[in-house]
Amino acid sequence: MIAVRLRATWVLYRRSIRELVALGPQTLVAPLVVPAFVLVVYSVLFSEVFETLGTRIPGTPGFDGDVNYAQYVLAGPMVMSAMLGTASAGIGVAVERQLGFYDRMELSPLGPSQSQFGRRLGDGTRIALFVLILTFVAWGSGAHIANWPLALAVTIPLAAGLGMAYGGLAFALCLRSGSAEAAQAVTPLFLPFLLLSTAFVPLQLIPEWLRTTVEWNPLSAVCDAIRGAAAGHFEGSAVLRSAVEIAVLGTLTQILVIRAERKVRVT
Repeated sequence: MIAVRLRATWVLYRRSIRELVALGPQTLVAPLVVPAFVLVVYSVLFSEVFETLGTRIPGTPGFDGDVNYAQYVLAGPMVMSAMLGTASAGIGVAVERQLGFYDRMELSPLGPSQSQFGRRLGDGTRIALFVLILTFVAWGSGAHIANWPLALAVTIPLAAGLGMAYGGLAFALCLRSGSAEAAQAVTPLFLPFLLLSTAFVPLQLIPEWLRTTVEWNPLSAVCDAIRGAAAGHFEGSAVLRSAVEIAVLGTLTQILVIRAERKVRVT
């Protein structure tokens, strides 16, 4: 039975990838445009600002010696692309409901969860591609990737895991409502959390009254882990904290998915 499930997941995963490729501009290009723009423009703009101010922050990658804001800011756009790219699985399941494919999967011995898992894995693969592309964009913008294997080994699992965990929110809403617009409505909700993190401004420069919020923001740990890996340092505490927070988020959104499945099954 396990072999059958694995094969079914593989088939449905390839189906998800083919759909993503067929919808290339929407699924492979659009989620990269804004993060790449932010990475390129911010790295140039704020490097000049910090250099003009003469700001040096010891212990912060990118701020030791010469000011290199691209070195610092590269984590933010990667997290942004991961979370912007989470809508496709939800949109896909909404379309499946509209076309009746979901109902047919309900009648199959394996159930609809195999299709859903395949779609979530497809999102993870796409996010891994985003990370790879944005790493090259950061490198081209002046960031120094001290250890490429370490940078990718830390960044890809964290970004993909974060995207798949957060994507459960849109997936649950689209599954429950059968509306693809639900994914487009909830996906940007992460932006306030990203802006209130260390994605774009070091913790040392955050005002005191906001510093505690930024410090405990889950996205701050993810950005710190990615930034450290790009600088050639394995930030164990940040990676562990990120993994735990992603697991908690994934558990919460998966509960929403399961409740949505039950709701659809009843109706």
